[in-house]
Amino acid sequence: MVAEVERCREMGAESRLSEMALGIKERLFDLSMFMKELKLKMTLAYNKTHDRSGTLWEGRFKSVLLEGAGEGADGSEALRVVAAYIDLNPIRAGLAKVPEAYRWCSYAAAVAGNRAARQGLTFAVTGRQRVAWRTVEAEYRCLLYVKGEEVEANQGADGYEKAKAGFRQEEIEQVLESGGRLPVAVALRCRVRYFTDGAVLGSQRFVDEFFEAKRDQFGENRRDGARRMRGAQWGELRVLRDLRTNVIG
Repeated sequence: MVAEVERCREMGAESRLSEMALGIKERLFDLSMFMKELKLKMTLAYNKTHDRSGTLWEGRFKSVLLEGAGEGADGSEALRVVAAYIDLNPIRAGLAKVPEAYRWCSYAAAVAGNRAARQGLTFAVTGRQRVAWRTVEAEYRCLLYVKGEEVEANQGADGYEKAKAGFRQEEIEQVLESGGRLPVAVALRCRVRYFTDGAVLGSQRFVDEFFEAKRDQFGENRRDGARRMRGAQWGELRVLRDLRTNVIG
């Protein structure tokens, strides 16, 4: 890239320089392009360090449009659910027993006192920034911990917590496979395809408004955009893409 810029300058090719500058500027605001290049650079660096070859990531980058908290609202259900889902990723992957033990997740950072993490989770829960963390900590923790779930003894932010017996992950998965409807907190412990393949996630109004704005991209027989989510008690949350199989696993 640098060599090409120098050649264009020597040749006085100002139009070509403008085209290159415009292309770079457009890429700066392209999330998909950013993730593509980030994953490529990390793969090349990792492979060189560990003397390996081939791909490093399991699948392609995916993004879902989330409904944010509206003016005067008490927060966004979509933000709360997805924030909890992300913080439970290390639990599902077997990297930690409890979310506060995985220091790279938002919840652990918030428990440790990180101001930015607390502000982010506070906004996800309440839709506002100027709210004390202590007023939303318990509510968010309820999303992360299922009532009656098995929890091992650990050193939490407020002191020593006793071990609690409860449901095993195998039992939860059996209920899911039987088609039983589960609380959101239980479903979040498993892989939820809606958060990667649902395209748009939020209230019915939010999803329908997006559908109407992109109406020309859908078939003539489709009447509206919002679709109910399956597999758990998702409340008023809706998605744009209706996933009929393997929505939770």
